[in-house]
Amino acid sequence: MTNILTEEQVSQIEQETLEILEVSYNTHGFDEIRRIRNSLYKNNYQLVEFCPGLSLEIFDDYYYQHVNSKINHYGLYALTAKFYLAGNHSVICPGITGVKSNYQETVGNNYLFYLPDIEEIEQYFAGDRIYIIKICIDLDFLKTFIDGLEHLPKQLQPFLESDSPPRFHTPVGKITLSMQTALQQILNAPYQGMIQKMYLEGKVLELLALQLAQIIEVEGDKQPLINLKAADIERIYQAKDILTKNYDHPPSLIELAKKVGINDNKLKYGFREIFGTTVFGYLRDYRLEIARKLLQEQKQNVRTVVNTVGYANQSHFAAAFKRKFGMTPQDCRLGKKAI
Repeated sequence: MTNILTEEQVSQIEQETLEILEVSYNTHGFDEIRRIRNSLYKNNYQLVEFCPGLSLEIFDDYYYQHVNSKINHYGLYALTAKFYLAGNHSVICPGITGVKSNYQETVGNNYLFYLPDIEEIEQYFAGDRIYIIKICIDLDFLKTFIDGLEHLPKQLQPFLESDSPPRFHTPVGKITLSMQTALQQILNAPYQGMIQKMYLEGKVLELLALQLAQIIEVEGDKQPLINLKAADIERIYQAKDILTKNYDHPPSLIELAKKVGINDNKLKYGFREIFGTTVFGYLRDYRLEIARKLLQEQKQNVRTVVNTVGYANQSHFAAAFKRKFGMTPQDCRLGKKAI
């Protein structure tokens, strides 16, 4: 490997050799359009931010020389989808649970990942064209679409169940014909101004829907078969009882499995088979039911209820409560009806 450049070193080279070819704002439905070049690469870039929590970026880069750069993702708490129209991108990312230490993103494929608060080395090669459509989704925005776990990819279920979901990088699969159509419609959007922006947002959501449907299809093909015996079923019910008795400070999945004497994988899939949801999906619903009773029947204030049912974040609690009951916790306390 050639020398690894820090972000500061890359930025210095960019600034020292920068040639601005075009920069425009609020044109063709995009918030920013930029064409620049420097001694490392030539960059064509487009950005549009839609409703809060959803953005689209288009990168079309050509590298003049081999670049190894150290990049950090500190504070970047967004789910990211990428679609490769040209080029290959290598990444060295050692020591991160759930992520390969070396991985490559390649032309014709699409990826979904959540990699906040990490540092990695990105590799680009001289003569390569990297042409990518990238979509970033804020976690709170994602949750506005979720009304249960039934049709949610398993990879994303922790985002509904936890304030701190695990990192992951998933090669979803080949860019399908339907995805290709949506991608080309994004690149060749026929409108201007506000109409263009509305059109692009619709296509971005369509593309995300196609990607999530592909993930669900792949997961279905990999669904493990769990053979539950009577003793296993009894242990899973014991696990459920432990959860409901300790809903404010629940054990982890592995701790719960140890308590009832069952393999954590069998507990996870067996719980879904018996109760139709994940272990912590069941816990979340139980907590919210307790919260509803405390608000409705005892008229406790929202902050007290949040602490009682074990939520660390009041805004996350409020969002989960509204998804389940169709009203805010405060409206529930005041006796208002669901929307």
